[in-house]
Amino acid sequence: MDTLQLAYDALRLRITNVFPDQVRAAVNALTDEQIWWRPNESSNSIGNIVLHLSGSLDHYLNHNLGGLDFTRDRPAEFNERRTIPKAELLARFDEMVANAQRTFDNLTIERLGEPSPEPRMATIVFEDIVNIGVHVANHAGQILWIAKMLEAGAIDEVWMRTHKDHVWKPKA
Repeated sequence: MDTLQLAYDALRLRITNVFPDQVRAAVNALTDEQIWWRPNESSNSIGNIVLHLSGSLDHYLNHNLGGLDFTRDRPAEFNERRTIPKAELLARFDEMVANAQRTFDNLTIERLGEPSPEPRMATIVFEDIVNIGVHVANHAGQILWIAKMLEAGAIDEVWMRTHKDHVWKPKA
């Protein structure tokens, strides 16, 4: 297997499986009130971060690279103050993940070297994928940290579990 294919497959696995499973574990461990808790008005709640991830990936990955018809309202992701129920929040997130799976299903290795649809942020599509992976990792880490702070022990070993479930499986 060539290095580009290996790197692409690793990013896809983390963007569509590992990090989403970590986010779901954190959200499922909390009450609706905890999901929307914020330490102060200028900080984001887990709920806001989940909305942000959903909007960001539907824009940068699923719209730009997958052709999804999507109009983003980035400020709304951070300005939301309602207590959206966990099931509704996760349904939105899972819709984005399903879109991401379809986008990756249709991307080819050849396309990774094409010019980025966001030239102010990246030169080629592969850079877009790397940027998306780093972005999701950053916010998944924030979500996990907040969940651990709010509910001690609720998501112990989630990083290890999600990697065992998706990354460290023996190849058939």
